[in-house]
Amino acid sequence: MKSSMLKNKYLQVLRPSHWIKNIIIALPVVLSNQINNNSLINLLLGIISFSLLASAGYILNDIKDIENDRQHSTKRYRPIAAGDVDITHSFILSLVLILVSLGFSYSIGLYPLLITIFYFILNYFYSIIGKQIRFIDVIILSSFYIIRVFYGASINNVNLTGWFVATLTLSVLSLSIHKRYMECKNSGVQEIAGRGYNKSNELFLQILMINFGIAAIILLNIHAYFVLNITTPIFYVIINLSSAAILFFYFDDSINKSEDPVNRIIKNKKLLATLMIFLFTYIFEIIKNK
Repeated sequence: MKSSMLKNKYLQVLRPSHWIKNIIIALPVVLSNQINNNSLINLLLGIISFSLLASAGYILNDIKDIENDRQHSTKRYRPIAAGDVDITHSFILSLVLILVSLGFSYSIGLYPLLITIFYFILNYFYSIIGKQIRFIDVIILSSFYIIRVFYGASINNVNLTGWFVATLTLSVLSLSIHKRYMECKNSGVQEIAGRGYNKSNELFLQILMINFGIAAIILLNIHAYFVLNITTPIFYVIINLSSAAILFFYFDDSINKSEDPVNRIIKNKKLLATLMIFLFTYIFEIIKNK
């Protein structure tokens, strides 16, 4: 029984629920409609690689931030902060995960391997310094998503357009800023431990996250019309209504006060349904226009 509980704690350290973020790696292939047996194999290897590397990063971050986490209202219950798992064993586990991850990426190609290494270096920089620098931390958090998309493009030789990258950048900036906004809002103290934010930053962060979200919707329309040449009127009706609904459901903290983007999405049925409508409409129109 004790052994089973310990295994569960080590599984929690990996944060497998966060692996869902790596689905974004498939975005370039799906949107370019270049799905075949080879691309699917590369995507599977790539998603596994980034999932393992992300888990290694979470472990190293939890070890580095253990004292700050112990002062946090919810993070103090994480296995490392709570003392439920051995720090040395966790560190060794992270090293094994890094090596296996790099091996998977190298099996795809040299360029994907270099992107993986860069992601890890940036992740480590974020853990030791970056997350303490106000707004730089948000830029780095957003970069993690953007790097995943470039990685997904590299493993299947998909060319990304400037409009797509700009839309993606504004979208993930909005999500990252919202994460810090919720940390400020949920914090019971004036200064947030290990961060460069305090309670007075709430309104500023809220304005930024909403503006970046709206800007992303505008760029999405421009990309669809001028780059993808989509002229179907009903497409723009559905895309804009669903985009507005996504912003509303995601930012509505009366339903979910979590700081974690994954938690906010998977535990909100209305948001999930709206996301499915948005993605189905977008992908259907791309495939139709090919």
